Amino acid sequence: MKNPLTERIEGQLSHRGERQLIQDISAWLGPCSIPAPYGIGDDAAVVDNSDVTQVIAKDSLVLNKHFDSQTNPAQVGAKLLKRNLSDFAAMGASPGYALVAAFLPKSTTVDWLRGFYTGLRDCCMQYHVKIIGGDLSSTFEDLAFSLTLIGSGNEKLLTRKSANPGDTLWVTGSLGGSIQGKHLDFTPRLEEGQWLSNTGHITSAIDLSDGLATDLKNLCPEGCIIELDTDSIPLSDACQSMAKNSDRNAIDHALTDGEDYELLFTLKKSFNSQEFSAKWEANLKTNLTCIGKLDIMRNNSMNPIRYFGSSKNFSGQGYEHY
Repeated sequence: MKNPLTERIEGQLSHRGERQLIQDISAWLGPCSIPAPYGIGDDAAVVDNSDVTQVIAKDSLVLNKHFDSQTNPAQVGAKLLKRNLSDFAAMGASPGYALVAAFLPKSTTVDWLRGFYTGLRDCCMQYHVKIIGGDLSSTFEDLAFSLTLIGSGNEKLLTRKSANPGDTLWVTGSLGGSIQGKHLDFTPRLEEGQWLSNTGHITSAIDLSDGLATDLKNLCPEGCIIELDTDSIPLSDACQSMAKNSDRNAIDHALTDGEDYELLFTLKKSFNSQEFSAKWEANLKTNLTCIGKLDIMRNNSMNPIRYFGSSKNFSGQGYEHY
């Protein structure tokens, strides 16, 4: 069932028809799919909005880029939602509703797609998300999905590039080697992000999807430079295992592998780091590590990261889409 495409006509979406497929999807999603006009079945979905700050994120998955034909379809469905949840975590936001677009070749198997929506459903139920609509589109060859997540946040929402010189740099969990399984089986740091937002001491945040070396640059504001202590970077077991069988050291993997889905954030320079660590440990179970700080850029540099530590043999280049 893992391969999403088949040559057997009776197993293909083309044998199902669009209207029946929409009914199937609604049934597969079960309790996280609510009736129209608040859910699937009308031209648009209706959301009763109160006086809150609305937060919206959108992310996608593409066959042979984010998963392959051997990936469990339930894990693909869950990953589609969790990628968006990780973006919400980086803002300190709370999820509520989602719309899903599916781009499906006619040869897509009904069994595979059922598995995809079952995984999406289970993940929605775990994180209290309701599917309220979306779109189906046939394609010639490419299989892909896109999800728009809608939720809310408070007045202390976390943002990128709002840090200041002297702020300390922190990361949750451990990094590197996600291809060995974490890119599918990860926990979005929603609880951690909301806790950070509520402290009022966090000056910026981002989730690590493209690799530490790339996302550090996305976090660094103009006129600043990041002083990164490579010896402090928390290395995952998978990262260290991969380093034994590749021509790259563990630090390089941690900097560049990507899809860690951990939080990278900055703490106000005026707030004591030891006191912050103690508060974190009293409220959260996730590992937390200080890996550097921000400083003023004193000369024009093409690279806003200054590396410190015993390891110097790494590329320092994370994932770039183009």
